Amino acid sequence: MKQFNIAIVGCGNISRMHFDAYLPHPERIRVVAVCDTDAERMNNICKKYEVAQGFTSLEEMIAKAEWEIGVVCTPTNVRRQVVDTLASAGKHVFVEKPFADSYADAQHMVNTCAQAHVSLAVNQNFRYHYPFDVARGLVTDGEIGRVVNVIHQDLMFRQDVGWRTQLKRHAMAVMGVHWFDGFRHLLDDEAVSLVSETRSSPAIQCVGETEANTFVNFKKGALVSYIESFSSPVSKTETFVLGETGAIILNYAGTSLYKLDDRSRPQKQWENPYRGSHKPEATFTGLDLFLTALEQGKESENSGRDNLKTVALLDSAYRSAEERRAVVFNEGVPA
Repeated sequence: MKQFNIAIVGCGNISRMHFDAYLPHPERIRVVAVCDTDAERMNNICKKYEVAQGFTSLEEMIAKAEWEIGVVCTPTNVRRQVVDTLASAGKHVFVEKPFADSYADAQHMVNTCAQAHVSLAVNQNFRYHYPFDVARGLVTDGEIGRVVNVIHQDLMFRQDVGWRTQLKRHAMAVMGVHWFDGFRHLLDDEAVSLVSETRSSPAIQCVGETEANTFVNFKKGALVSYIESFSSPVSKTETFVLGETGAIILNYAGTSLYKLDDRSRPQKQWENPYRGSHKPEATFTGLDLFLTALEQGKESENSGRDNLKTVALLDSAYRSAEERRAVVFNEGVPA
């Protein structure tokens, strides 16, 4: 097993999850450098996590430190510029989600990395932190027959601070990007059409939306209904995957399998090993998947090219809400 040297770009709050994910795995990952335009923030991270080299310039970090992969934890509005710089320097890229603010920006970054012959992957950690991957296996094994309906609700009271509150895209950009990707992963399928409505509650101080209702039709016939709320006094996140012969119920705690011929109790249940304080391990799983693909010379299943279809769903949900119309897809890409 090869050990990879990585550098983290951006020392904000999300970077701490990456350190918590990587430090328990020194045999696989070695964080050798960080950079942030805020020198105090960068120095605090270096001290807290004992990183030898810290920089306030990405170009300086590229020139003066030895590393192979850049982990991008910057705000989305500067991500395109950062990925362009990393690709031109021949660095592989593992980027936080949402991958980009728009489908056009995401496509640009995928093209840039392809032209530079570097690999690009996205930290869609909710494939594991939320048990989508377990449910995918059950669906693939035919445990509930053909999926006909997925009902997902994500209710919470969430007041963000900082740069996120100033963006026009809020609740779905923060959480919907996880769920849209999870639906794709769970169903192993792509969208045919989508319609969405958004609202903003005065209970939350932000520029963008706090509420969203979205319906997505998938190619193999599943209908997904997704409700997001950042203003709910009650917190509840749950997913019902309804098939022709049974159902799968997911939440952060785990997964339950039900059959139509015995509806009184779950046939099987699985605890989620990535729940709660174990969340950082889901980020390590995503990066390790990327590293393994690099070693094998193939494209990772969480590649930027794959994630274009997740960004397409997110971007199209906002476009549907703004234009008050359905968006149609061709092979997961807006037609």
